[in-house]
Amino acid sequence: MFAALIPELLKSLQFPKFMTWEETNFKFGRPLRAITALLGDKVIPVTLGGIKSGREVHGHPVLAKKPVALKDISKHAGILRQGLVLADPVERREYLLKALAQAAKPAHGISDPDEELIDETTFMVEHPVPVLGKLRDEHMVLPHALLKLVMKKQLKFFPVVSTEGVLRPNFIGVRDGLSSGNELVREGYQRVLEARFNDAAFFVGRDSSSTLESKLGQLERVTYQKALGSMSAKAARVAEIAQFIGAKLRQTSPVDETALARAAKLAYADLVTDVVKEFPELQGHMGGVYARKDGESEKVSLAVEQFYYPIAAKTPVPTTAEGCVLSLAGKLDSLAGCFAAGLIPSGSADPFALRRQALGAIRILLEKQLPIDLEEAMKHALSIQPVKSPEPAKLEAQLSDFVWGRAQSFFEDMKYAVDEVRSIKHGALKDLPNAFRRLAALKAVRRDPAFEPLAAAFKRASNILKQNKGDGSSPERALLKEPAELELYDALVSAEGAANDRIVQGDFEGGLKSLVGVKPHLDKFFDGVMVMVEDESLKRQRLALLSKLVRAFRRVADLSEIQASAS
Repeated sequence: MFAALIPELLKSLQFPKFMTWEETNFKFGRPLRAITALLGDKVIPVTLGGIKSGREVHGHPVLAKKPVALKDISKHAGILRQGLVLADPVERREYLLKALAQAAKPAHGISDPDEELIDETTFMVEHPVPVLGKLRDEHMVLPHALLKLVMKKQLKFFPVVSTEGVLRPNFIGVRDGLSSGNELVREGYQRVLEARFNDAAFFVGRDSSSTLESKLGQLERVTYQKALGSMSAKAARVAEIAQFIGAKLRQTSPVDETALARAAKLAYADLVTDVVKEFPELQGHMGGVYARKDGESEKVSLAVEQFYYPIAAKTPVPTTAEGCVLSLAGKLDSLAGCFAAGLIPSGSADPFALRRQALGAIRILLEKQLPIDLEEAMKHALSIQPVKSPEPAKLEAQLSDFVWGRAQSFFEDMKYAVDEVRSIKHGALKDLPNAFRRLAALKAVRRDPAFEPLAAAFKRASNILKQNKGDGSSPERALLKEPAELELYDALVSAEGAANDRIVQGDFEGGLKSLVGVKPHLDKFFDGVMVMVEDESLKRQRLALLSKLVRAFRRVADLSEIQASAS
């Protein structure tokens, strides 16, 4: 059984690229050198890729001594370790981290803690041996983000940084296996790295020979998307959306609209620079570098530099108001444009990274507490797209649902329950920071023993209104009759007044607690009052009373979405 299973298992392994090296044309990530296959003390006969299995254990292909016969399978890892192969990836990773820390000490720094590079290096070598190298002074004047990118992405070297993250004039290359020739390895690493840095310096020099503004004309020749026009047209739309948002924030979060307009004009200019063509990951960052070189203000330069922030789920949002508005405008234009052009993500397909763009917009609004009506901003962004929908209201709803879906996932990742998140959906995109405060208040008040029975009663009231299409009118106390409905009316007026005082101050938890106090009166109402009576005037008043109750609570949350806890 094992003799048949092992070849099939090896054949099923997937690699980004495959190799063939012998006449059977077996495909694998690397040529097989040996197959060690034992069950107890017996060899399992396997033939694959021109190799027959045995009990021999081969260590490092260059540095290990001759193969060792494996008699006790518990000794396998130890024999490999003696042959300069750390077979366990966890052990290899820990060994690498310790070795990197030790190698960086003479440079008075630490290796750049890049998890992706650490993982890649762990699986790229069998016995990691760090080698410390030095950078030339003339290269240290280049943008440090560029230097780090060349080291990490092109050559798989670890930059050495201070504990504050500032680049030191050193790097660490990782070779495979121990030897006494590390000085020659260091010299080779440095020669290769210097050649790459010389290329980078050439690109920077050529870019710096003209200003960012002078490059704007080239954006006309860069297509963003066939239906949505050039990058120049996109830049104009982003500038208009940024101006729209900036104007909305004048009263609450003042933005330097002159700096914002200038930054919006330059935001995409670095896309046509040689450095960004070679290293697309530096878009935005190089724009900020060149803007400073051109003498632009720091507000403008920083907004351009952080235009694409946040670039991933855990990375920072822009630090300034101008940067936040500009980044938000760029993301909203991408979302609106792609939805207008029918490029709506489906399944895992998301070529324009719209999910990441939406999440980035949500994080900016929440982390910077910007009271922007996102629905209004998205409607404006849709209105200026070159592609017009025959059903604009339907498209607006589609885009809102998509963005809300990202917000819902974001809140759920923060450990809020699904029903809690759904309960604050109404009006959430009109003020996301307020929506989050409502959500936090709901979670806090939900611990009150009276809350879930109240939510059940609220759901009953909500269902009655849905079935009978309550018109949302306000009740008149003089037209109510039963003591229970008069008590509910009085308790609701009192609780609503107390809740309003707290809600206008942003105390949603206090407001909700005030409203929870109506529960006993609502219970009496349902126990002693028939809503659907034949007297149409009285029925309207009772429906209006329930409508008043529902409106009061929905200022914080729609309790009809709350599910009872499992007993």
